Amino acid sequence: MKLKLATALLAAALILPSATEPVQAATFKDVPTTHWAHNAIDTISNEGIINGYPDGTYRLNEPVTRAQAAKIIALATKTKPTHDFTPDFKDVTPAHGAYNHIRALTERGIFNNGGAFNPNAQLTRGQMAKIITLAYDITVDDNDLITFSDVRKINGYYSYITTLAELNITTTEQGGEFKPNDPVTRAQMAAFIQRTNEFDAKRKTGEIYYDQAQQKYVEKVYTIPEPPPSQMDESLASQTINLVNKQRQQQNLAALKEDKALTSIAQTKAEDMVKHNYFAHNSPTYGSVGDMLDRFNYSWTGYGENIAKGYTTAATVVQGWMESPGHRANILQSKFTNIGTGYTTDQNGTPYWVHIFSTK
Repeated sequence: MKLKLATALLAAALILPSATEPVQAATFKDVPTTHWAHNAIDTISNEGIINGYPDGTYRLNEPVTRAQAAKIIALATKTKPTHDFTPDFKDVTPAHGAYNHIRALTERGIFNNGGAFNPNAQLTRGQMAKIITLAYDITVDDNDLITFSDVRKINGYYSYITTLAELNITTTEQGGEFKPNDPVTRAQMAAFIQRTNEFDAKRKTGEIYYDQAQQKYVEKVYTIPEPPPSQMDESLASQTINLVNKQRQQQNLAALKEDKALTSIAQTKAEDMVKHNYFAHNSPTYGSVGDMLDRFNYSWTGYGENIAKGYTTAATVVQGWMESPGHRANILQSKFTNIGTGYTTDQNGTPYWVHIFSTK
């Protein structure tokens, strides 16, 4: 059931230095932009799924408690309890800050009802795999295409762990150690939630679906006639900008101005991803998005970047971005004034898309 999400991926970055903006991972003083979980923390903190601490820190390596995990997952899946349900936990009262989130997930059967919930106990990686799989209604099968040296079939979390691994929601290498009994850190939790949200968004739009015959999640394949590359690139670039501005118009936002200098940078970024075989906001050649803008002497007071891979039409890539809260926020950011777009394909014909937004 190994699913290569890289064939249709999204990622968003946003930097708006303004005191009125929501707290973002970029503002957490202990989360550098070079940290592997920076983009995930940035995305889900902007969505209000997880918060930092009053001292301005995120505390990357701090373990997540069971109560915190319940809140994060209930918010991520928008799960709310009914008025009639009351859990039977002896150690969680209505006065607890996560009570309604625990109640909501327990009512759905994510947690077993009754006895002790142990809200302050550290959530293990095995437990994390189970509650994410159940909360997002991810189909579990027994293909076992990925196994780990420290997770045997007798482990109660085995099927949930392998399911997340086959979907690339956890990126532990085949045959490596998953460490199911280790606590989940706040950095890891952010990454797990972001990857699961991306999977869920593609499943909702039909980009990914569960094939009963093959007993695995598969990707929808789009086939369209391909015009000459130069014509296709120019046409697709214009189409994506028009589609973005239509979305902004529906929200009574000003249209973004196509910025030739920004388009040149976005095109360079798209080609750099193909040349160096990566898919990320941080370029091994140019650094972060801000570093890249500065390197090309582009003046800005705020910027954002949406990238995508695997979408074959302008309509599907913009739709994919709009279905993802972090990307949607960039498209509908009222402070942005300019847009540049980049598009290219790799040697296998896989499309790479880049939108860079700026405030001038």
